[in-house]
Amino acid sequence: MNRDRRSYKLFWAVSIAVVLVLVILFAFLFENRSGTDRESIVLPDPPSEVSVQKPTEQPPADDFVQVSADNVLSILQSMSRPSSYHQVYSVTVGVDETQALRQVELWINGSLIHAEIFDGARTKTILTDGETAYLWYDGDTEALYVPLEQTVLPEDLMGLLSPDYLLSIAPEQITDADFLVLEDPKQVQCLYVCSQDAEYVTSRYWIDLGTGLLYKADVLELSKQVYVLKQDSFEQLAAEDEAFSDRFILPDGSTPFSTAAEMPQP
Repeated sequence: MNRDRRSYKLFWAVSIAVVLVLVILFAFLFENRSGTDRESIVLPDPPSEVSVQKPTEQPPADDFVQVSADNVLSILQSMSRPSSYHQVYSVTVGVDETQALRQVELWINGSLIHAEIFDGARTKTILTDGETAYLWYDGDTEALYVPLEQTVLPEDLMGLLSPDYLLSIAPEQITDADFLVLEDPKQVQCLYVCSQDAEYVTSRYWIDLGTGLLYKADVLELSKQVYVLKQDSFEQLAAEDEAFSDRFILPDGSTPFSTAAEMPQP
């Protein structure tokens, strides 16, 4: 009985000793392995410095200068216009039963203008270089010669308003100005100018920013619309375009202007 008890104690003593030895060995091996792993880890070289650029802020689409009645005339003077083009306007004059409708078709090449004004019954043709003008109607064999004074614009003969009128009026007559977009039917960006010609006469202009030409205009008398102009079509042409080949000739076949001097250089 005593022998069994001693054997039992001896067994447990040996077992505990074995466990302690294993723990010590395991701890030693773990520590050694960890150290080896730490020594074998090779960190990559730090990446070279990269400059990160923030997205450039885009300017707003509507980056026009602020327009006002005070500076609109200078803006208008700075606008460029094409020198050679074909353009068609619809014009309404009068009110109610006195309204008259007409179509004005223009061929412009440099300072030369060929205009045809159709009132529904007949066509009046005007040929001018800005200094002198010739007028005739359908069937005429001769043209009426009209010298133009400095205060008379070619548009006066055609019954058209012109942005050039604005450049000749007193600045204090400008009552309103702005940049506007017309939906007609496509978007047309315009310089809008309103002038007060008299206490009861108001003229409004919409000048196409893309061409610098008058796109739309009207005149109001005592707030009643008595004149309306609207561009129907526009086509920019080359100075040597075939469309101009027979436009600056009088009914008798003569050419009153020196086309070589008047035509813009290509």
